[in-house]
Amino acid sequence: MTFLVVGATGNVGGPLVSRLLEQGHPVRALVRDAARARKVLPDGAEIAVGDLNDEESLAAAARGTDGVFFMQVEPLPAQAESMVRAARAAGVRRIAVLSSVGTVLDPPPVIGAGIAARDRVFRASGLDVTYLRPNLLMSNALWWAPSVRAEGRVYDASDPGKTVPVDPADVARIAALALTTDGHAGHGYILNGAEALTAREQVRILSEVLERPVKFVPITPEEFARRSVEEGTPAETADALRDLYELFRAGRAGVVAEDFTNLTGAVPRTFRQWCEQHADAFR
Repeated sequence: MTFLVVGATGNVGGPLVSRLLEQGHPVRALVRDAARARKVLPDGAEIAVGDLNDEESLAAAARGTDGVFFMQVEPLPAQAESMVRAARAAGVRRIAVLSSVGTVLDPPPVIGAGIAARDRVFRASGLDVTYLRPNLLMSNALWWAPSVRAEGRVYDASDPGKTVPVDPADVARIAALALTTDGHAGHGYILNGAEALTAREQVRILSEVLERPVKFVPITPEEFARRSVEEGTPAETADALRDLYELFRAGRAGVVAEDFTNLTGAVPRTFRQWCEQHADAFR
């Protein structure tokens, strides 16, 4: 079986490419920059240059594959519609979509509502779609790396709420399962790590792994949004992030599910394990 990975250089797509290749499956990686992709993707991955706004390139990339992993930088329904049409044109039915736990919260955050609208495009497609709904990705902690390196500090707007961060490699593991085995069409899996943690607790773990002090500095969601705009984030995006951090602060993202263990028979990786693997990024 051959698979197309859209977002192959991302935090989930990258580990997925490696896992599928390790399992012996040919992988085609849809990228916009072939030279950059060859530097980060493992040997053996076929490179297809294309864009989610270019339906012809999507159809060409999907042709001859048996399934697609789909992710977007922004959850634009029009791009999802293009992917659906491209999959149909290529005769591909199986799609694993990177979604979010925010799509099943009531009421959803602004970002979750946008992703849910995108997911409805796939739900109406009649294709065999699996929805991967991770909690906060552990790799989001890399946003802290510049201030950890420069100041030994983390500025965060989610305290005291808990999330259940998940290793992107564990999300990739479920994506590979959904693509390579039967019985997942129409299912949505909530994917989280081994424990619910506040950002303050995550910073304490990171400090212990680095074996040096890292100070946690709480800020408000409003201050986070203001800083984001000052750093060049569009105001609309900053407002959506403020809304998301308000949800985090209220503890509404502390959703713990057993889907990963039920599907794999294993326990998800811990935030400490992720920090140990990525410690050099903070040094």
